[in-house]
Amino acid sequence: MLTSNSIRSTNPFIDRRNKRLVLDGYAEKAIPALSQKLIQTAFTNDLEKIWVWALPADVPIYLQQGFQIEGSLVQNNEENFSVSLAYYVSQSRSYSNNFAEEDKLLYSVRKDPIQPLTPLPAGMNLLLLDESFVSPISALLTQTFASYPTPVEDTDYIHTLFQKGDLFAGAIDDGKLVAVAAAYPDLRLRRCEMTDCATLENYRGLSLTLRLLEILENAIKNKIQSPLLFYTLARAQSYGMNRVFHKLGYRCQGRLINNCHIGGAYEDMNLWARI
Repeated sequence: MLTSNSIRSTNPFIDRRNKRLVLDGYAEKAIPALSQKLIQTAFTNDLEKIWVWALPADVPIYLQQGFQIEGSLVQNNEENFSVSLAYYVSQSRSYSNNFAEEDKLLYSVRKDPIQPLTPLPAGMNLLLLDESFVSPISALLTQTFASYPTPVEDTDYIHTLFQKGDLFAGAIDDGKLVAVAAAYPDLRLRRCEMTDCATLENYRGLSLTLRLLEILENAIKNKIQSPLLFYTLARAQSYGMNRVFHKLGYRCQGRLINNCHIGGAYEDMNLWARI
């Protein structure tokens, strides 16, 4: 079972790395006052975007304050913070030059036939990783991405993820970590983000990410008694990552515009959920 230190905070997070203010749920009832406080905090700290996970019942109030809906995790429980809202302090950040192309890519992701998995190369192992893999995880993510939304170049940061109860799975070939993926369970919000997927270039095309995500989903289900909703944010310009989650049976539930700095630039992220 995960412990209470796995539960994320309800306090707004000033994310300077991505020039945004993030709020994963909230306790306050006075939504207009809360939204104005968020906007003021963003302006004061020279941030460009506010990202809020909101209760469905509160969405109309946020919309009146200038927020907009970018995605939703469809759930039966109206008490879940399942609607992804955005407020743009910077108007240039609110506009995507790639929206039409990303729609075409998403169409191809859904249309292209799904082929059966091929066997893995002899000697390759897929397994859950422990903290002894902190340095290889950090090195693989740093090598794969020119920039990343979180400080994965810092091994201490990777250690804190393990300590919170987040899980990592990896592919090992000849003693080397060649692919990785992670699951971030959140008991308070009753969901689990599938993230931190990276594969060395020479090992792409083996569906390693898909296989690792299946391992992680099963591990989370075995570790946590109450059901969690699995979701991810996939780079909207990445055919491969969107294709993986389509194959796994996730549904695309929205697109977060210029949501984070990854691969050297701000990029749109498609929200996928296992509904």
